[in-house]
Amino acid sequence: MELHMEVEIISEETIKPSWSKLSHLRTLRLSLLDQISVPMYVPIILYYPMNADVDLDKIKHVAARLKVSLSKTISHFYPLAGRIKDPFSIDCNNEGILFRQANVSCNFSEFLEKPRTDSLEKFLPCPLFSNEPENSKVHVAVQLNIFGSGSGIAIGLCFFHKLVDAASMAAFLKCWAAIARDEGDKAALVSSDVDFEAASQLFTPSKEVPSGDQFLSSEDLKAVKAVCKRFVFDATAISRLKAEVTSELLPNPSRVMLVSGFIWKCTMAVSKNPKSPSVLTFAVDMRRRMVPPLSPNCIGNMVWQAMASTTPGEKDELRHLVCLMRAAVAKVNHDHTKSLQGETGLAAVSKLKEELKEMQSRGNRGGGPDNTVSLMNSWCGFGFNEVDFGWGKPIWVSNIGGQYDYLAVNIVVLMENGVGGEEIEAWITLDEHEMSILEHDPEFRSFALLNPSIAA
Repeated sequence: MELHMEVEIISEETIKPSWSKLSHLRTLRLSLLDQISVPMYVPIILYYPMNADVDLDKIKHVAARLKVSLSKTISHFYPLAGRIKDPFSIDCNNEGILFRQANVSCNFSEFLEKPRTDSLEKFLPCPLFSNEPENSKVHVAVQLNIFGSGSGIAIGLCFFHKLVDAASMAAFLKCWAAIARDEGDKAALVSSDVDFEAASQLFTPSKEVPSGDQFLSSEDLKAVKAVCKRFVFDATAISRLKAEVTSELLPNPSRVMLVSGFIWKCTMAVSKNPKSPSVLTFAVDMRRRMVPPLSPNCIGNMVWQAMASTTPGEKDELRHLVCLMRAAVAKVNHDHTKSLQGETGLAAVSKLKEELKEMQSRGNRGGGPDNTVSLMNSWCGFGFNEVDFGWGKPIWVSNIGGQYDYLAVNIVVLMENGVGGEEIEAWITLDEHEMSILEHDPEFRSFALLNPSIAA
């Protein structure tokens, strides 16, 4: 029997910084990589069980602790409390961020038994896409969802992608959690290292920047009927993939590369355009690849899309695909990051866009939405499953699933979960027909579990 779940918003307010830094910096420049980021919200939801003796007064205390610590946190991350001013800058005006509180009709343990991934967007404070002008959008929005009888909570967040990437989200959450735990030293360690200016100093914004949507035109997006589902690769499945791939040429493939390559292989097999070249773009954090490396707390979009391509049937065994991916990621080195800086940055961005459009064109010659370009994003290693606000680490961290009429196909977000993060979850968005084939494919299902229960 399908779980019935209602989410009722009971309050909404604006949280403003507890102190102001406007005298230091009123206007902040966006970087070139911020400019080309899609103007959408990036979602993340963190789930925490509550003790059996939690009552209404304690839940009120939880909400109060989150709001007070959030106000202190955005004082350190003050541009996130501002608004987009124009295509090149943020007005750090302290308008604040959105905080909602909601009640969930079901019990937390009931929800974990069979998570309704198509309903998780109810835990978010705002839609991912909207026609609202960019200069009126909040940069961070939070929703505290309280399950029946105070049995658990889910903290849903939306981060505006024009300002942040996964590393930026992680820095914000780590600082917020440390402040909520009253661990000032740990919070200071993060906040003292926060840098909002490095990105624009390195990747100079341009007045001639291409459209923010690098990958699909508006017409392509309107044609898409997509579905996103959650698959889990447990430790056993990852070990089996490693045994299949490991060789003298590939002695120690990472878990992320193994799962990414396997998904790429399987999605090629179900493609509507099986003879078209298949391209995988893999988001690479450039902070650690610069010389000297940048702090992980440099805020902004500081990722590049490494690109690997192959022709299905040419040589599509898993080991070959993982080698292609590793070689593509290796190209995002210090020399490459330098090519994105200064006057050469816009040319490098434009080149990537044209290469992707050409691949799209080849795939679309048969008609219908493009399915030749896959976008792979890994959130593994950022510590999302370590975020502790004072009541323990999250039992689960999720994205959202469901059906969409206005979303790019072939997007994969990888997240680590389980004790020690030994499992990798893949949130896969595909054309509806292709998803139906994939989720019933014997090889794929022998490694990937479709939306299993969350281990308590």
